[in-house]
Amino acid sequence: MLDILIAVDQPSMPRGFQAMFHERGDVRLWYKGGAYPDSRRPATAACYDVIVVCSNRSDKQLTLERISALKRRYANSSFVLMAQGLEWFSIAEYCRVGVYGFVDEHATEDQIASAISAAARNDLYVSSSIMDRLAVTSVPNFYEIFGCVESTLGDISKLSERELETLNLVAKGMSNKAIAERLFISEKTVKNHLYNVYKKLGVRDRTQAAIAVLKALCSAQNRSFGPI
Repeated sequence: MLDILIAVDQPSMPRGFQAMFHERGDVRLWYKGGAYPDSRRPATAACYDVIVVCSNRSDKQLTLERISALKRRYANSSFVLMAQGLEWFSIAEYCRVGVYGFVDEHATEDQIASAISAAARNDLYVSSSIMDRLAVTSVPNFYEIFGCVESTLGDISKLSERELETLNLVAKGMSNKAIAERLFISEKTVKNHLYNVYKKLGVRDRTQAAIAVLKALCSAQNRSFGPI
């Protein structure tokens, strides 16, 4: 049985989740505050598998503090965040406090359900609408910021140890020359490693390669970048 706490303030949200999961006999929905008709109030000592929260658009720190407080109370719970305007490092910060699923205002019911399913297994899920927007921005070092997320590595497993090391430095924004100096190899060798990385990951450039790392961190069984 999957216990989900809907810890949001919007009055319409509980009804939406009830409609979404009404045919699921393996899901129990709970509502923080019990302010909604016909809703279950969470027991004091209840342990939830997943807690769904909404971000405060004007105050990210407030959202982080709220999630951290819930995490202290429900240490074994994972979180799904419904947010707008997420950036790479915002996702990283939320991951560190226990958020595994990320959806925005464009998310479909299937994507929300997928985010919840992923969070229940501590797998990272980022909806396709968020990824489409982030794809045009600069990328950080995925190994450092998402290394705490327990997920399968998919296509990344095809890379050699040296190729992974090279990709890690690319994701930090280092030039080929700087990578060569760091690894004590020639720039030509760096280019060869990157050629192999791009070919194995099926990408064209550095940005796409770094995004592929994030995709690899997401569980394929969740259809993490769909449905479109």
